[in-house]
Amino acid sequence: MRFVPLLVLAAACNGPAASKGDTDTSGDTDTASTDTPSVEPTCDDPGSPTTPTPEVSSDPTGRNVEALACTQTATALACDLGVGHAYAESIADGRRSITANGIVNHDVGTFPNPDNPNAIAAQAYTYSVPVTPSGTGSSQQGVFGVLFSGAVLDPATAELWNDDESWRYEALRYATAADYFGSDGTNHPTGLGVDCNLAHVQPGGAYHYHGVPTSLLPATPAVTQVGWAADGAPIVVRYGHEDGTDATSPIRELRPSYQLRSGDRPAGAPAGAYDGTFVADWAYVDGLGDLDACNGRTETLTIDGVVTTTYVYVLTETYPYIPRCFTYTPDPSFLRVEQGGGPGGGPGGPGGPGGPPNP
Repeated sequence: MRFVPLLVLAAACNGPAASKGDTDTSGDTDTASTDTPSVEPTCDDPGSPTTPTPEVSSDPTGRNVEALACTQTATALACDLGVGHAYAESIADGRRSITANGIVNHDVGTFPNPDNPNAIAAQAYTYSVPVTPSGTGSSQQGVFGVLFSGAVLDPATAELWNDDESWRYEALRYATAADYFGSDGTNHPTGLGVDCNLAHVQPGGAYHYHGVPTSLLPATPAVTQVGWAADGAPIVVRYGHEDGTDATSPIRELRPSYQLRSGDRPAGAPAGAYDGTFVADWAYVDGLGDLDACNGRTETLTIDGVVTTTYVYVLTETYPYIPRCFTYTPDPSFLRVEQGGGPGGGPGGPGGPGGPPNP
C-alpha cells in the first residue's frame, strides 16, 4: 500500500510548508526545487512567493491570456484558511483510493481578483481509479484528474457563446478583434483571473488548473508525474523521452497534435476566423506532434517504485494544455459535482462537459 501523509495546518504554522515532493517521485521523475530557507516559514513569517509568472506565448497555438502573479506561499494560504494541504492515496484490490482537500502545497495568486470573484476554500475530494486502466475512452465530462498538489485539473469553462454548447470558450485563449462579439451579450473575460499556475477558483472555492502549473515544473527537463487521470493513467508535465519505451533516450518537450482550423467560422457561429477562442476552433491532426487526440502517449517512468512503460497523459504549453478526452474509461467518482463546492468551469458557475476530440 502506498500512502502519502496528510499535511495539516500545524506543518504550515510551526514548520516548513508542504514541499513539492510529498509524493514518491523517485527514479526517472523529478520535481521543482528551490533553495532551502534559512528560517522555516511560520504563520508569523510565511515567506514570499518564488514561483515566476509565465509570459504570454508567441505561439499561435499557445496561451494569450495574462496570468496574474502569485502572491501567497502555501504557508500563508494554510494560515489564512486554518487548514493546510492534504493529499493521501492507498492501493487495495486493484484500486487506487485518493483523498485530497484542494489546499495546494505551492504558491497561489490573490483570490478574489477583478476577473475571478471566488475565494479558495477547502474541498472534500474522494476519488477511486483502477491501478490498471481499461475500457473504452470518452470525452471529458467532469474533472480530468487530481494532482499530488491536492487540486484538480478541470479545463472546461462555463461560458458559452449565445448559450450554444457547440461554441464553448477556451479558458486560456481569447479573441483580439474589437468587434468580435458583435451583438452577443456573452462576455469572455480576457484572463478569467488565472494565477501564475494558470489556475483560478470555482464559486464553491475549488482552486483548479486550466494549464501547466508553473509550481510543478521540474527544475530541469525530466519525466515528472504530477497526478492521476480519472481513468487511472498517470499524468506527466511537458516532457518525455525521445523514445517513450527507452528510458535511456534523451528527454525533450512533447508536442500536441492540434492546430487551428483554417478560414472563417460558418454562418450561425461566432463571427470571424478560427483563432482559438473556442474549443471548436481546434482540430486534431494525427501525427502532427508527439501526442494523440487525448494528449497522451506511451512513456517510461517510475510508478509506485517500479520503472514502468505505460500510457500517460501530458500537460502541454500549447492547446489543448490539459487533455479533453480519456483513452480508457473514467471512474464515476470524477463526475462533476455541482453543489457543495465541487469542481466546475469558469468563474461564472459550474462548468459543463468538455467536447470530444475535434475531427
